[in-house]
Amino acid sequence: DGFLGALSAAGVDPSRVAGVCLETYQGGTAILLPQDYMRQLRAFCDENQALLIFDEVQAGFGRCGKMWGFEHYGVKADMIVCGKGISSGLPLSAVIGHHDWMDHFPPGSMTSTHTGNPICCAAALANLKAVVEGGLIENAARLGELFQERMRHFEQKYPSHVGKADAIGGVAAVQMVTEPGGLDPDHDTAFAIVKHAVEHGLMMFGPVGTGGGTVKLCPPLCITPEQLAEGLDVLEEAFDAVCVGR
Repeated sequence: DGFLGALSAAGVDPSRVAGVCLETYQGGTAILLPQDYMRQLRAFCDENQALLIFDEVQAGFGRCGKMWGFEHYGVKADMIVCGKGISSGLPLSAVIGHHDWMDHFPPGSMTSTHTGNPICCAAALANLKAVVEGGLIENAARLGELFQERMRHFEQKYPSHVGKADAIGGVAAVQMVTEPGGLDPDHDTAFAIVKHAVEHGLMMFGPVGTGGGTVKLCPPLCITPEQLAEGLDVLEEAFDAVCVGR
């Protein structure tokens, strides 16, 4: 209803929608959309001959405990846009789709001067081999169980500061709020937590999400459960130092 309502408010006829493109999960969180919503969105696209396009730049290549994050929804993607995890460092991105759509353009018509760099492509092939044959997808799924347990713990231990904490496979996020039960992001607290963690040996990047209030965790997919637990212990010490004293 929310999706159709947004179309109506914008004066868009559903039959004029050519495609729906969305992130598998919002990059500033680690929260999947409701499965029922995604199934209805799939049905909408089918009814209106629109493409359902998933942005898997962050979610793809095992990060969510499956090769593609959208597999958690149990729906089919018409097209996938991906990057980052395809090469794990070197600049490369890709658009993947069914030949019914991709073959609308003749070979060579969708290229650019700097696409298809052979070094980056070779790195991607080696990277994909490591992801699949090295069991990194399965490892991410196991990490997700540990992440989920610790995220629930953070929610219960810091109710005055944590609005929502969740995880999908090898990615987790803790949303800091300015007041219990509130929705306003608390950037200052999130930044202080990250700063404390980095100063005590845990490599992290700055807070993300709306208002910069989310502490995000995205470790290498090859990390062991023991190493992840050690890192989460350091993070909890940072939460104690920042939140308990406030």
